[in-house]
Amino acid sequence: MTVNKLLTINANIVSGEGSLKDLPKYIKNKGFKYPAIIVDKNLYDNSRYVSDLINDLVVNSDMLFFYDYPFEPSYQYLDNMMVKIRKNNLDMIIDLWIGVGGGSTMDTAKGLAILCKNKGTSIKYKGFPEKLISPIPTIAVPSTTGTGSEIVYNASFIDEKTKIKMGINYKYNYPILAILDPLIPSSAPKKVLESSGCDTLVHALEAFVSVKTNIHVQHFSKLAINLTLENMKLILEGNGDINNWENMQWASVYAMFALSNSTAGPSGALSYYLGTNFKVNHGIAGGAFIGKLCKYNHENGYYGLSSVYDRSNVHTLNIKQKSEIIVNDILELLDLAKIPTRLDCFGVRSSDLKGFNEFAIRSSEAFNYNPIKIDLDRVSNLFVKI
Repeated sequence: MTVNKLLTINANIVSGEGSLKDLPKYIKNKGFKYPAIIVDKNLYDNSRYVSDLINDLVVNSDMLFFYDYPFEPSYQYLDNMMVKIRKNNLDMIIDLWIGVGGGSTMDTAKGLAILCKNKGTSIKYKGFPEKLISPIPTIAVPSTTGTGSEIVYNASFIDEKTKIKMGINYKYNYPILAILDPLIPSSAPKKVLESSGCDTLVHALEAFVSVKTNIHVQHFSKLAINLTLENMKLILEGNGDINNWENMQWASVYAMFALSNSTAGPSGALSYYLGTNFKVNHGIAGGAFIGKLCKYNHENGYYGLSSVYDRSNVHTLNIKQKSEIIVNDILELLDLAKIPTRLDCFGVRSSDLKGFNEFAIRSSEAFNYNPIKIDLDRVSNLFVKI
């Protein structure tokens, strides 16, 4: 019996050096009159290229918002922003939201787009709401190369009270345009790439190895993995150029194409727990686990990553050898990105290990997507080294 292998992609992407400069023309041609912009505050303050273009777009100062939250966005942070918007009746005026920044900024733009058309607090729409009033259209301009938020409808938010991360994921909230301008991420400190590049790796690798993967998912995963291994290494070593940055932007997109058509796995799940409980950046948190997971899978007989190997001697090595090379390449890149292998660097103590095991048991579905069985009672021994 033939099994259908579905692939869902809903993306409109413009890329290339200086592509952000075409945004005003796009807005005018589409007939938008009152765009609101939310931009990462650090990006706005430190990138003249970004701030000048944004200032030219702003209709008035009330339509410009800054993302300056110290961690990933919460439902409460979103509600606080909506207080000002509703107080000034901006929700009745704004006809376009533009998010310029990392995943947190773009997700906030998507959340605001929904709340401007749907009454109540944001927690009311947690998870996967149905039958909402159509949100305001959004345009996403990523300043990092990892989240992939620019091409999916998902928007992640944390409940500050329960520390549960569910987001607002409405299937009709895809950005109408994603702009990949490598001039934006290329000016950021290396620590931004260290985090966002790991995010791309986690997305691509977990989508690839998932028991729910398929050949189409693995095609995009392989593109993302190889682009990341090659281009992120060059940039971190100081040998990268604008083309390497554009390649990293596309790696992020390909990884999210793969992940959104497959499943996350143990690294993604554990990164959420580490992030929400120990205030660790999402990309760094994922990087702390993905290398250990790849090594664990390889040492226990999973050699699927051998198909990622595409070098000239591909036919002279067996699958175990090719798999080992790719795993070692991943570990070397994580080391180059200065990702800690010991979690006490994040404040994790021996007394915290039980919590990781308990979380793994509660999140068993994510761990069951891994191709090699994981003993959930031993997660702390396998992946949480301190």
